[in-house]
Amino acid sequence: MLPSSLAVVIAITLLGLLTVAVFMAAWRRGHFDRINAQSLIPLDDDDFSVARPWETESQRDARAAEHGPLQPAVTPGIWGGAA
Repeated sequence: MLPSSLAVVIAITLLGLLTVAVFMAAWRRGHFDRINAQSLIPLDDDDFSVARPWETESQRDARAAEHGPLQPAVTPGIWGGAA
């Protein structure tokens, strides 16, 4: 029973260390720098006027009629317009 439990402990430790390493790499790359601003993105009304690449022509026309002319997604982070 000791060898199997030792293997489980080692595997859990390695997976835990891997998780911490991935989190630290994301932190260093700045994925958590603007977390407050990113949390408000779903509440942004300008989102309705940004062109979405996956929409069909009829969906795009309907949204343009309701919210005005569409703008291209050039700002990083808006509908796949990442830098």
